[in-house]
Amino acid sequence: MKMIRNARTISGQLHDELVMMDIEQGQYFALNPVATRIWQLLHTPLDLEALCGKLLDEYEVDSERCHREVKAHLDEMRKLGLVLLAEDES
Repeated sequence: MKMIRNARTISGQLHDELVMMDIEQGQYFALNPVATRIWQLLHTPLDLEALCGKLLDEYEVDSERCHREVKAHLDEMRKLGLVLLAEDES
């Protein structure tokens, strides 16, 4: 299942965090540096395996932990409406 950023969310860099606003919800979010990198990578549709593959090339983390933490992060971002299933993108 491929995920992609929700186009209705606007974002900007503030120091080492990404600050975002969901226009429809009127809510602000701040992402830490690793979450910011996940957001950057989701400019094109990626599944969990491809996303973790890219992150494992950039960060020193074991594969199991990467998959577990990235999945939890994506689940939370999806619940908040920040990312969508790629086929749901409008």
